[in-house]
Amino acid sequence: MLKSKDKIIIQILCILAALATWLFVVNEVNPITGKDVASIPIIVRNAEALEELGLVVAGIDISEIRVTVEGYRNDILNITRNDINAYIDVKGYKEGLSRIPVELELPDGVNIVDFSPKQVLCELEAIVNRTIDLTVEIDGLVEDGYYIGRSVSSVNSVIIRGPRSVVNSAAKAVALFNVNDANDSLEKRIPIDVYSDKGLELDVRITPEIAEITVPIYPTKRVEVSVPLAIAPREGYEVTTVTIEPKDILIAAEPNALANIEHLLTEVVTYEDVTNTIYETVSIVPGNFILVENVNPVVTISIERIISKVLIFNLSEIEFVNTPEGYTVSATAEDQPIQVQVTGLSSFIEAVVKEDIKLKADVGMLEGDSGLIPIYFESDKTFRDVTIEFENMEVMLTETAPSTEDTDDTN
Repeated sequence: MLKSKDKIIIQILCILAALATWLFVVNEVNPITGKDVASIPIIVRNAEALEELGLVVAGIDISEIRVTVEGYRNDILNITRNDINAYIDVKGYKEGLSRIPVELELPDGVNIVDFSPKQVLCELEAIVNRTIDLTVEIDGLVEDGYYIGRSVSSVNSVIIRGPRSVVNSAAKAVALFNVNDANDSLEKRIPIDVYSDKGLELDVRITPEIAEITVPIYPTKRVEVSVPLAIAPREGYEVTTVTIEPKDILIAAEPNALANIEHLLTEVVTYEDVTNTIYETVSIVPGNFILVENVNPVVTISIERIISKVLIFNLSEIEFVNTPEGYTVSATAEDQPIQVQVTGLSSFIEAVVKEDIKLKADVGMLEGDSGLIPIYFESDKTFRDVTIEFENMEVMLTETAPSTEDTDDTN
C-alpha cells in the first residue's frame, strides 16, 4: 500500500500533467489570436429621449468604426460585424456639435485590443415646424384639342416638422398630378412630397400627407377677335383699313359655353382728331372662357387724307354716243381744254391717270339738230367725287350725204 505522502505526490503529478496537456491544447490547438473587424455601424441610443426635449440627431461625421479584438481562436474565428455593437449615447447632450465617445459591446470571451475612431462628432438640432405652400404640378399631356385649367386643392399649405436645417432647406411642397390623355376633368387623392431647392426629397413629417385635387380639363377652339372703334379723324381724313393681329385666339371653356362664343371682344379703341395710322395693343375683355394663347392683339388703323387731282381733257376727246344713223355730230365751239377734278383717298388719287377716265356725251339727249347735251364720265375706278368743268356742251347734227353708189342704186 502507498503511503499518504506518495498519494499526494502522484496527485500533484497528475495535475501538472493535465495542466501541461491543457496548455498544449490552448497554445497549439485553440490559441489566443487577434482579428480586425471593419465597417461596424454606429448605433445612436436614447434618440427617443432627445425627441421628448425637442431635439433630434441631425448627423454624425462617421457612421462606421473598425475594431481589433482578441480571444481564443474558436471564439473569434467566425465573429463578424453583426456580433459587435458600437454605439453612442446622446442622452444629456444639448443642441449643437458635441464629441461623443463610442462604446462597444462584445460577445463573451472576446476582448478589445483597439478601435477607431473612439469619438464621433455628433450634431443635435431642434425639431421645428414650418408652414409651406402646396404646389400642384401637372404630369403628362391631355388629349389633343383640350386644355388643363387651374387645379383646385383641398390643401393650400402643409406643416412640415423635422430638424431645423432640413426644414429650413425646404423649397416647395408638391403634389404630382398625372393627366395622361385625359379629355375630361379629373379628381384624385395625391400624396404630398417636400423638396429642397436642389430637387432632393426631404425626410420630414408632413401634415396633412394627402391632398384631394380636382383638375378641370376643357375643350378648345379658335375664336375671332372683334375690336370696337371710336375713331374721329380730323376733317379731310378718313379711316381706310382696320387690321387685327392675330385675327383669332385659341380659348378653352366648358363645352356649352364654348359653343356659344362666336367672337372675343376687346376694350374700345378711342381716338379723336387723328391724321396718322394708329397702332394699338388691346386687351381681351374677360368672360366665361380661358385664353389658352395669352396674347394681346395689335390693332392697326390706317388713316388717309382725302385729296383732289385735276386732269385736263380737250373737247375733241369727248366720245359721242347714241348718234342717230345717217348723221354726224360735232361741237359748235372751238376745241378747248376741260378740267376734270377727281377726289378720293391720297394713296388712290395719286395713282390715277388721265387714261382711267373716259368723257362721254349722249347725243340721244339732243332735241332737234343742235343744242346742249350733258357731259358725263365712265371709269373702272370708284371715286369719292368727280367734277367736270362743263356740265354740257353744244353740238350740231349734220346729215351724212349719200354716196354715189347709193344714188346709182336708187336710179
